[in-house]
Amino acid sequence: MTNFIFSFNVVAPLFVLMAIGYFIRQFRFVSDVFLTQLNRFVFKFLLPLMIFQEIRLSYKGDFSNVKLIYTSIVGVTAVILISAIIIGLTVKRKGQRGSMIQGIYRSNFLIYGLPVATGMYGSEAVAPITMLMGIMIPFYNVAAVIILSLHSESDDNSLTAPKLLKEIVTNPLLLGSVFGILSGAIHLEFPHSVELPIGQLAATASPLALFVMGGEFRFRSMRNNIYKVIAATVCRLIIIPVVILFICIQLGFRNIELSVLISLFATPTALASYIMAKNMGNDGELSGQIVVLTTLLSCITIFFIVFFLRSWGYL
Repeated sequence: MTNFIFSFNVVAPLFVLMAIGYFIRQFRFVSDVFLTQLNRFVFKFLLPLMIFQEIRLSYKGDFSNVKLIYTSIVGVTAVILISAIIIGLTVKRKGQRGSMIQGIYRSNFLIYGLPVATGMYGSEAVAPITMLMGIMIPFYNVAAVIILSLHSESDDNSLTAPKLLKEIVTNPLLLGSVFGILSGAIHLEFPHSVELPIGQLAATASPLALFVMGGEFRFRSMRNNIYKVIAATVCRLIIIPVVILFICIQLGFRNIELSVLISLFATPTALASYIMAKNMGNDGELSGQIVVLTTLLSCITIFFIVFFLRSWGYL
């Protein structure tokens, strides 16, 4: 029950923020134009700033746990390739393929990683989590740019190697990751007069992104996408954790390392997947719906995953 309450306390504030955005839009306090502009501002400035801050302040430069790094990268890559093949054969619309692939592989590691792992093992889990953040967040974003570019429904459908490379190197979230790693590596520190406003702005990224997603959420379109949303949710919260964590246990991962892998493979779809899908010509509505449902149900699935793994002596 403690794990359930912990998961609920992580999830509940996210839904409150989305509900505020939804009802404010229903009461016409904000317009669609405002939400679209705010969405772009979050994608191009606030989320990159948040990633920059998170990595800069937590980056230790210790990549000695090669086994954990290798397992994480191979696991996520396998999920991407398998989901791309299955969705490519079963989903007709191009933009929905990109949104579903990203919704399945991209976990909310940035927001859930530290709370989930440290909630179980305290400060001992900080080092492996922050080490993995410095690798997986850039990896997530490079993969997302490639997937969303290949499945973009924007007017310019011609995708060449130079254009794809440009999309990768100019992606705001990836730039935030890279500059965060570089700043952490040189132990960059700002004077208090600069550090304070940067921290305050970075702290608004997730709340505003959730507010925008709630404001742009449409229940009618949810009905049209219900089977796709359910399929992505089952994959994200049940199939992937069960299969990947079973393999990880067979590889010998236990306790702190296993808790880190839970935060990577068992957490809901990342909020950034919605922002990126909408800004890169994919189905933003579908991405947002996947984020909402996986976030809602994750408090239940994470509870059962942690409960059973603790009962069986793996955590």
